[in-house]
Amino acid sequence: MRSFLSPSRLSRLGFALILIANAIALLAVSSNRSGKTEALIELTERELTLPCAPNDENSGLALHLNWRIAQESKDDLDRFWGNWGIPVWLDAQKLSELGFVIDGTCSQEDSKRKEPLPREAFVALEYDGESYQKTLQNAQRVLKKAEAALAGNENDKDLRDRFKGAEENLGAERAWKSRLFAIDAGLDPGKLRERYPDRSKFIITRGIVELTCRPDKIAAAGRISYIRVDKINVPLSYRKFLDSMMAQDNLEKCGQKSPRYKVQLAYGSRFEPWLQRIDELLK
Repeated sequence: MRSFLSPSRLSRLGFALILIANAIALLAVSSNRSGKTEALIELTERELTLPCAPNDENSGLALHLNWRIAQESKDDLDRFWGNWGIPVWLDAQKLSELGFVIDGTCSQEDSKRKEPLPREAFVALEYDGESYQKTLQNAQRVLKKAEAALAGNENDKDLRDRFKGAEENLGAERAWKSRLFAIDAGLDPGKLRERYPDRSKFIITRGIVELTCRPDKIAAAGRISYIRVDKINVPLSYRKFLDSMMAQDNLEKCGQKSPRYKVQLAYGSRFEPWLQRIDELLK
């Protein structure tokens, strides 16, 4: 008696599943790009970065959406300028609005603490706006403070190092650090869009938020675990242009350079992005 799941039938079944998966993916893309464009924004290499090394196992290429959070301290260097910290605005009140039940979680002992599961929310990203300007001003303030401390104490190595670090940090803020900041979150994307109506400056997209505790282990705070879609595929027509840049990149200085291109990024009805255009930035 022949087995129902013979090798040939398994092969055909596997092929059919691949076709179905591809069809679902294409329908999702079509649905996202139909109707009104949710946001249309022009970013640069500072916000949409190339991979640090080519992927030999995959012929595709995707740009990484490089977003940040504003630092809490106004007196320190923005050494950790990525997105893994605790946003000032993602406090206990905001967490409650997102559906978290805190109930003294952070006041419990570590062994007894049971933090709630992460939740999906809509995140507002601001490009080259108030958050970036405040970060830039803070970098200038830190440099002036370091310069004043060094005056008359030029032989102090710690003060020299602090001044050098502040100088480099300000240069990086001006030249290559991302200007895209996560500034708010909510459960209703419509209300977020009402709050931030400029579709050329503000992106509303899906993300995952988790509850954590501040260093004092008393107050609850939130962290954005990740943005749902932060890798944006590059159309084949732009591959040669970007591949030539990747071939010249130094891995040790990956991403730490003035932007070489600008990108027109669109977001659709499913709050997912796609690249509409890439242009070289003239020096």
